[in-house]
Amino acid sequence: MNRSPLQISGESEHFRKHRLDCAALTAAGRGRAVNEDHCLFAAPGTPQAERAAAGYLFAVIDGNAYGGRGWAAARETATSILEILDDERRTLLRPDLLALRLHDANDRVTEFIRGRCAVTSVWIWDEPDSPGVQAAWAHVGDTRLYRQDGKGWRQVTRDHAKGRLLDRAIGGGPGLEIDTGRLTVRPGERLALLSDGTWNGARPSSVLSMDPFPTTAEATRQLIGQARLNGGQNDTSAILITVGDIASGPEPEH
Repeated sequence: MNRSPLQISGESEHFRKHRLDCAALTAAGRGRAVNEDHCLFAAPGTPQAERAAAGYLFAVIDGNAYGGRGWAAARETATSILEILDDERRTLLRPDLLALRLHDANDRVTEFIRGRCAVTSVWIWDEPDSPGVQAAWAHVGDTRLYRQDGKGWRQVTRDHAKGRLLDRAIGGGPGLEIDTGRLTVRPGERLALLSDGTWNGARPSSVLSMDPFPTTAEATRQLIGQARLNGGQNDTSAILITVGDIASGPEPEH
């Protein structure tokens, strides 16, 4: 998984009032044989979407070890998050189940893989009478969640790192503290999940503030392209999510 560039995008038809346009792209750093990032994209346009009655799952996971252990840690974390879709408690425990899956991933990675990874994950669903979609997030490490609303792009998560060293990460040992939160994302607003290789080279506020805004897929390509152009040798990953109103129709093509 993700040993070569990945690009996927899709548009939802599941929600009654709101729609998601979303895209993911990940690429190995320049000169790297293996991409240790992972994009989890259980969203419109993927096989997992058929199991997503409880909502859609997204995550950017950044492996942080040599010898393939970072990639293995990222893959195991993605597998754990995906188990939400088959958990009979998924609507009863929403949104707490997202953090529970990351704790489970931490236990597995700590015991069996001995690698580490940063992760920012988001679970999105629709609720009756809500002015937008609900987005629960869980986070540890130096991947990031950004939100664009009427005030522009702002960082939602807090980094757990000093320089290039992670203070907290999946695989960091028992009792890991995981940051969580919940947002109502209204039509016209966007979310961005980025690895550190991406946000170090291309901040959303500078790359994604174009008017008119391109399609979500094109904006994702521009973000990753800019990060790689700016000389970063780290793996680069991004997931962009645009929330729309069913009545507004699909994104315009540019």
